[in-house]
Amino acid sequence: MAGPMATQAAEPEQPSSFGGFSYHGTLSIGTTDMKPGPGIGFADVSFAVPLTSRVPLTFEFGTYLFSLDGKRPHETYGAFAWDSRYKLGALRPAYDAVLPSVFEDTAPFLAYSRAEYTRAYNTVEAMRRTAVPWGLSAEGSTGSLDWIVSVHDASKGSFRSASAALTWNGNSYRLMAAVESVWTRDNEHVATNSKVGGAYLFDGGEIGLAYLHPEANQRPDAVAWHMRVPLADRLGLDVMGEFTEDATDEAYGIAVDYSFKEFGKVTFAATDGALHPGLHATYTYKF
Repeated sequence: MAGPMATQAAEPEQPSSFGGFSYHGTLSIGTTDMKPGPGIGFADVSFAVPLTSRVPLTFEFGTYLFSLDGKRPHETYGAFAWDSRYKLGALRPAYDAVLPSVFEDTAPFLAYSRAEYTRAYNTVEAMRRTAVPWGLSAEGSTGSLDWIVSVHDASKGSFRSASAALTWNGNSYRLMAAVESVWTRDNEHVATNSKVGGAYLFDGGEIGLAYLHPEANQRPDAVAWHMRVPLADRLGLDVMGEFTEDATDEAYGIAVDYSFKEFGKVTFAATDGALHPGLHATYTYKF
């Protein structure tokens, strides 16, 4: 559940609802001159259907999907939820609840190509190799602290994992951390992913910094940084980047977006780095 705990690309804190049916997420469509093709669609959505009016049992389903030229890499979710807190099924890993890619809002294809840096091993394996895990999760809040934990098992990928994420919400700041450990199905420990970061919030803008340790995803450690500054009532400027410790897989960019308020926003971005330079135009609608 990448909701109020995330700093970039955060979903609304309260899902929309209709007749007991609730939904929330992000839909984007755009174009990029980076390979593999000019067009891209992006979706990160969740829906919840009540199963009975007597107890708080729902069925939640959704997807984290990229529509590229010739392929549809995705992770599909479907789980039973009790009181929206305890879930069983193919569910979102706790690790993905905080500190998503700094490029997710501005250059979705770059976020997809660099998913190993910020997404859970679970998510990467599902998107890259269709290894879909099953699991259990629990989440809640205590004062200013939001927390979520999850455990998973994937027979196709032959792995098990456990992850946890925390967010401390201050008046003008947010501190976040997540960890994910991965084992074989014979219970031999493989590796650990972790990330820690924070964001300072100010008058319509924010500055964020995170340290990424994607060991299980076989990527070098990196520092991610982003800044958003409002330029006018509907106009915003974003600067973002991920910089690896060995300086071999950098990515950075700048973006300008125009908000249509309740009708979404359009973003124009220029990026560069190890992959190659790119220009991106994206329309995004959050609900």
